[in-house]
Amino acid sequence: MSLFRKRLVLFDLDGVILDSKQNMDCAWADVCEKFSLKIPFQDYFSNIGRPFKDILDILGVVEQQDMIEVVYNQSSLKRIDSSPFFPKVKDYLCFLLKNNIEIGIVTSKSKTRVKPVLNRLGIDFSIVKVPDDICRGKPAPDHLLMAMSLLNIDPSETIFIGDMDVDYMAAKRANIDYLHASWGYGDCVDKECILKNINDITRHLSGAII
Repeated sequence: MSLFRKRLVLFDLDGVILDSKQNMDCAWADVCEKFSLKIPFQDYFSNIGRPFKDILDILGVVEQQDMIEVVYNQSSLKRIDSSPFFPKVKDYLCFLLKNNIEIGIVTSKSKTRVKPVLNRLGIDFSIVKVPDDICRGKPAPDHLLMAMSLLNIDPSETIFIGDMDVDYMAAKRANIDYLHASWGYGDCVDKECILKNINDITRHLSGAII
């Protein structure tokens, strides 16, 4: 039996578990070269957390989206094994499992790129939600709600760990507690949600955060 009231901790992947900024920078550079785009990486990067094609829409790239996504994914996969995990992440995931807390991934990263990352991490997640044709991407709450539904766990028993504004918005809309990884890539308007290091999740497992 778990000592904690929370039964499920869901994690975003990029910026929370995986430090993939350099990988994304290189993949975006390949896209810009291949399709003659003059969009700075920072413009792309400021929108991560959303599905890839949603980002392209925001950037005004409306043509050849399927091909652009293929090139981006292929470029990213070439370097995916060199993207490091953030310190202490794997140890903490193991700690949660040992305390009978289920863990899952809710990410906007494509399935083709998520699989090798999780294989390398070697952790048995209860659920992994990636972009699909059924659920809307973040900031919509769909994937969070689906994850909880499939695991038969209530929102009151769940925490979501993210690092971008869309993560915060998705958690709010799903009515679940949210913690913001300060080591990630974005800021959070709600300073009470800031997580200084991954081990600090523990003190939030017994009560409400937001």
